[in-house]
Amino acid sequence: MKADSTAHSFYDVVVIGAGHNGLVAACYLGLAGKRVLVIEKLSEVGGATISSQLFPGFDAKLSRYSYLISMLPEKIVNELSLSLTLQKRPIAFCTPYIDSNGKHDCIVHSNHDPAR
Repeated sequence: MKADSTAHSFYDVVVIGAGHNGLVAACYLGLAGKRVLVIEKLSEVGGATISSQLFPGFDAKLSRYSYLISMLPEKIVNELSLSLTLQKRPIAFCTPYIDSNGKHDCIVHSNHDPAR
């Protein structure tokens, strides 16, 4: 990261990792009046909550851990004044496989499946 006009010469706390836990910790520290620097090695923040393409040619972005956001305590949402709306996905999960021709594919399981 290049130094810019928002960079400070010192920080009270440096949080390593901009996953959901690091971001929540940094927010609470900031609310407590601390100067906080968050460092993340990836190009995106969010850690386990990040969605990514399952494999090339499959038009879906999935996260193995996206269910974690549904366990975020309401207390944290309120204390950090987060505007967060959870919505049920039409796809509950998918089962990836490679067919006999070596093509990647996925069996999609709907959230609307009455058998579930």
